Amino acid sequence: MPEFLTLLPPDDARALLLSHLSASTTDSVVIDVSSSLGRITADDILAPHPLPDFQRTTVDGYAVRARDTFGATDSLPTYLTLIGEVPMGDSPAFEISAGQCALIHTGGMLPNGADAVVMLEYTQNVRGRGDLHGRPSEIEIFRAVADGENLIRVGEDVAQGQLVLPKGSLIRPAEIGGLMALGITSVRVARKVMVGLISTGDEVIEPSQSPRPGQVRDINSYTLASLVEKSGGRRNVMGFLVTSLKS
Repeated sequence: MPEFLTLLPPDDARALLLSHLSASTTDSVVIDVSSSLGRITADDILAPHPLPDFQRTTVDGYAVRARDTFGATDSLPTYLTLIGEVPMGDSPAFEISAGQCALIHTGGMLPNGADAVVMLEYTQNVRGRGDLHGRPSEIEIFRAVADGENLIRVGEDVAQGQLVLPKGSLIRPAEIGGLMALGITSVRVARKVMVGLISTGDEVIEPSQSPRPGQVRDINSYTLASLVEKSGGRRNVMGFLVTSLKS
């Protein structure tokens, strides 16, 4: 019957639609990283500096020269002189020399001269903060550590200039955290696609209206609009198209 439409399979309909569209272009906009969840990067993003940008410990313990701990065991411990405590959020004003150590907390910056950290569980302070004779504190070490043990070196997570997010990447919570760690607070992203939605059918009415016999409330416009937004686009419900073939 001529009044009925001839429908195409979905793949053919999509190909026909795309054949009538001009060459695709990607418009972009710069937004705050804190508001970029679910957006798509429009440029490659490179690390402006290494991460971390200083050597830091991964445990609570004592910063040492690894070679000063070689051979240390429970039955034959090594003794090191405590020369200070590494301040959190600042660089230490001292360096570690042979036979010395410094108290350090997780995330703290290693002093110059130190190349490893002994976990607190494998140590004991045998003279507190000094004795009555003015001798400095002495730390008993029960386990040897290797060079680089219990610390993160400069650039171990991300090297300076490294590609951290290629163009076209979806920004998820993890990406937001990574960008913030590198001090990147704004990012260029693709603009959201605008999708226009037109309902067809003489029987279709707004959901707020009471249907007369033969009429139905518009469902598809709002269902599809929600799917557009869920997929990262913007929706524009454009109303109804009268399709009556009456003369």
